[in-house]
Amino acid sequence: MKNIIRTFILLTALTGCEKALEFEVKNQLTLENFFQNEGDAIASVNAVYDALGDVDLYMSSLWLIQDIASDDCDALSTWNDPNAQQFDQYTLQSTNNYLAGIWRASYRLITRANLAIFRIPDVEMDETLKARLLGEARFLRALGYFNLVRLFGDVPLVLEPESDIDAYLVSRAGEDAVYGQIIADLEDAAGILPGSYSGANRGRATRGAAMGQLAKVYLTTGEWALAAQYAGDVMDLGVYGLWDDYQDNFREVNKNGKESLFEVQFFSAEQSENTRIVISGLPSIYAFPAGVGIILPTEDLLGRFEEGDHRYGVTFFEEYSYFGMNRFEPHIWKHWDQDVYGPAETGESGANFPLMRYAEVLLIYAEALNELHNGPTQEAYDAVNRVRLRARNGIEGVVPDLENLSYRQFRDAVLNEKRLETVNEGHRWFDLTRTGNLAEYVKRAKGDKANPLPQHTVFPIPQREMDLNPNLVQNEGY
Repeated sequence: MKNIIRTFILLTALTGCEKALEFEVKNQLTLENFFQNEGDAIASVNAVYDALGDVDLYMSSLWLIQDIASDDCDALSTWNDPNAQQFDQYTLQSTNNYLAGIWRASYRLITRANLAIFRIPDVEMDETLKARLLGEARFLRALGYFNLVRLFGDVPLVLEPESDIDAYLVSRAGEDAVYGQIIADLEDAAGILPGSYSGANRGRATRGAAMGQLAKVYLTTGEWALAAQYAGDVMDLGVYGLWDDYQDNFREVNKNGKESLFEVQFFSAEQSENTRIVISGLPSIYAFPAGVGIILPTEDLLGRFEEGDHRYGVTFFEEYSYFGMNRFEPHIWKHWDQDVYGPAETGESGANFPLMRYAEVLLIYAEALNELHNGPTQEAYDAVNRVRLRARNGIEGVVPDLENLSYRQFRDAVLNEKRLETVNEGHRWFDLTRTGNLAEYVKRAKGDKANPLPQHTVFPIPQREMDLNPNLVQNEGY
């Protein structure tokens, strides 16, 4: 099966607009004759999942730049990467390598999804499985476009596979059209996908994952009733719950566990492309010979945790005993499972990347209800306080329940709660831009070194894409 998947990936290696699909492989397998049976259909959708693990997406870059561009993390100056410093200091340029990679990788994912959606209907196979595979492909295409529209605003909306390069040289579709397609894909997926999987299929997109993403999309677009409705629907499924211990979310033994709506799959036993996540927060010092040390948490982030919050110790560390006790600045070790790895193995990890957890659904529900009713309801308090209860880790008198808050106080409290709950999970910059807090909060955390301007709620279209496609227009201010 792996050979089939890898052959399909080779056939769908179109990146942006570099070249048309004008090649063959040694066994003469082409896109025209690949989709012949059920195995081919499964392999085509597996190839879309594989794209999520690209180094420019969830293996590293996509969530890394959001940490650095937000008030959560600084780009470590010793890393000396000018592309990372642009996000840290808000000196963004259209030639930024991270943005170019994210754009290419996102459209690579979308291209693979389009191929599956377009070709699978003609395959003779079990109809129930066919419908499920199409639902998975639509879910994944929606993820690709959801990231793109939040990062860049208007983007080209390509929905069919094309062999003619000119078909990809299209202008940018408006945000409303892009969001309309995202919602259509997710609604289709939610109506088709199963509630859960077993065995080797665990980790595939489910009905709950599609509904959770719909809640998040509607929160982003400010449609509070629909955001609350879909978050509530996920809660009513009875499939998900919070781990008793916050740290259990990041233990490899708990992959695709009860709190997970959707995770990007990585594998500790393999070290080939797209199989292991890059650990960006571990220190690059003698005690951690494989640590890459790209980011540091800001003092502002560290100071937002209340005394006794169990999540602080799970998320950060500043001492470690390996070659004797070593002390250093606080670093993020959240995605590093100490039961699996030693300091010489910390550059990459087989831990999955948690794209959406049940805790986020609870916080979406709380925020949407507060917005919908111009103040917190009891249901909104109950949702956020479930997250805070877990943060106490069984200790009375710390991280108390929220109560007696105004609309604005509750809104700020929920936004802060999500910040503490999801450090290093790729949410904070998106939350700051959608709530209008980007400039204020980044300046508060980073001082004079960062100067976010109104245009920085989206990033520049990569210059490489502008050069290739004369129909693209650059975002204002870049």
